[in-house]
Amino acid sequence: MTANTDKPSRPGMKFGRTSEFTLFFKAKPGHGKLIREVFERPGFEDRRKEMSARIGTLHDARWVLFDDDTCLMSATNFDGDWDAYIDDFAAQIPEIFDTILEHTGDYPGIKDPDIKDHIVAHQATACSYFRTIPDTTVKDLQKALRVQDAFQRLLDEAN
Repeated sequence: MTANTDKPSRPGMKFGRTSEFTLFFKAKPGHGKLIREVFERPGFEDRRKEMSARIGTLHDARWVLFDDDTCLMSATNFDGDWDAYIDDFAAQIPEIFDTILEHTGDYPGIKDPDIKDHIVAHQATACSYFRTIPDTTVKDLQKALRVQDAFQRLLDEAN
């Protein structure tokens, strides 16, 4: 399978039913430490798992501070449409973007009517994007795991 060559309505490459999403921001002077502290807060890992489940289309997410903590990258892979993905963040987990990106220059807030334009202004499309199983969504994977678990229980009961 090759990457989708159709021009997307928004930045980011598609591969099968999944898209890549990469953002770059300048941190406010001295705010790199504050960004790191967001990720180190007690309970953040549990909140992250719960927030990912609320979105339901998120395969993975990475946040990276670089250039001596002056720049921040956010990169994810997700199922479906770009606009629906951003709408899901705004509706389901607005606090994650606001809590982190308030430490970057000119961030208007996830509820701002121009947030999508702001995101596009900070988005870079990958030069290459590959997924091992490109037509498998998060929901497909979750279903397969439930089926596997049920099948394994059935085998265990048969012994």
